[in-house]
Order: sequence, then structure tokens, then C-alpha cells
Amino acid sequence: MSYNIDTIQAAVAEAREKGIERDIKFEQSFDLSVNFRSKEMDVSKPENRFNQELVLPQPLYPPAKVCAFGDGEFATNAEAAGVSKVVSKDEIPKIGEDKKTRKTLAKNYDFFIAVTDAMPLVGRYLGQVLGTRGKMPKPFPPQAELTNVVQQYHKTVRIKMRNTPTFHVKVGHVKMSDSEIAENIQAVLNFVENKGLSERVGSVYVKTTMGPAIEIE
Repeated sequence: MSYNIDTIQAAVAEAREKGIERDIKFEQSFDLSVNFRSKEMDVSKPENRFNQELVLPQPLYPPAKVCAFGDGEFATNAEAAGVSKVVSKDEIPKIGEDKKTRKTLAKNYDFFIAVTDAMPLVGRYLGQVLGTRGKMPKPFPPQAELTNVVQQYHKTVRIKMRNTPTFHVKVGHVKMSDSEIAENIQAVLNFVENKGLSERVGSVYVKTTMGPAIEIE
């Protein structure tokens, strides 16, 4: 599997053009789908399923939502770094004891970080709901400088493939240029290549939220 950056960008431009032909009342994202040949990708085998984070070269819009667990200096640093929400250690048990609230938290935020001494509470009260989604937080010391961490999460996507031999991932937004989106797509395809799965790919498509799928030849 080899995809030229110019070919990718041309597909993005076509997807943009055909996506905005419709009377859409909201700003659309760009999504990539990578489809593997089912005969060569038996997803019943654990080694053929994955749930991994990938840092893209270009930040996505709107940025991913990051939630931080912690107090004091860690909470202050997290807020300054631009996290979407800070949850104190005292709040963790309260959230964990309410099934609806803990599911809402896990669903509404893309990534989680935590001060090291909050991790036992997170594991006890939220481990099940976050762990099954691959969203357990990464621990940081209380004095950690979190700006670079949060900025990296703004460029990070989660690539998941479980029950079907395909995965879908957000790679851009209409506010981004075609070249920026193409760079992100190439990074995803490089991820596939680095996993040794290039020869199993059957097709790759890019589309806007409401537009038609355009195959990347």
C-alpha cells in the first residue's frame, strides 16, 4: 500500500467540494475509513484488533476534550494548560457511585490525565467505565508542566478496530486546509504500514460528515 500525498490531497479536495454542495447548517469534520480484506484480517483473533492512540502532525478542530483528576498545583497547571474539566479527588467517589454520571463523564471526554495520588481513586471508582473504553488516565506528578501534554492530546486520535475489519477516524475539519488534512491522513496510513498491515488493506475512503465517501486511489 502506497499513497502519494498529492493523491490524498486531491481526494480531500473532492470530498470537500461534494460535501458542501448540500445545504448543511453546521461545520463538518473529515473522516477517514480504512477497510481491510476480511479474508486476510480475522478480527476474531485478538492480535488483529487494536485500540491505540496516534499523534497526528496537525491539530484537530475542535480540539479534543481533556479531563484532569487532581487538586492543588496539579489542578492549577491543568487549567492553565487548557483542559476542558478538572475533577477534584473528593469528587471522584461521588461520580463513580452514580452510574449515569460516570458513563456521561467517560463519553463526553476524549482523554484523561491524573495526578499520581489520584490514580487509586480513579481505578477504584472509574476504572471499569474508563478501562473498557481505553481511556484510563496517564499519571503525572503534582508539579508537572501540562501544556505540552494537553497540546499533544489536541493532535491525538484513538484508532479502534474490534469486531469488523475496518476502522474510522477523524482526520480534519472544514476550517483546516486540504494539505493539513492530507498530512493527517498520511500519518494514519503510516500507522497501518508500521503495524505491517499495508498489504491487507482493501480500500481507503475520506468523507465529510454529511458528504459522499471519496476513495483514495
